[in-house]
Amino acid sequence: MPFISPESRFLLASGKDPETVGDICYLYYQRFIRRWKETPRWTTAHNIYKEWALERTCPGIGEDEIAAGDLAWQVFFALHVLPYEIEKRAENGEVE
Repeated sequence: MPFISPESRFLLASGKDPETVGDICYLYYQRFIRRWKETPRWTTAHNIYKEWALERTCPGIGEDEIAAGDLAWQVFFALHVLPYEIEKRAENGEVE
């Protein structure tokens, strides 16, 4: 879950290593959302996902980190990318 306590966020911002998978998820989600806020559009979502898809295959990345990153992506997609796409569908019409 990326929505960790303010205390945990403070500790991570202070340079402390993540203690839980939620902390790891938070760090990925934070990275995704910061990029999205710079340029909220489909190309941004595509590039964030592409970079994560490649990163998750790097040697040495652990199972918990992969799972946390995947779940951070899913929450990010559901809360930010999907509403954007629904708005664009209303604006441009359904795909036939």
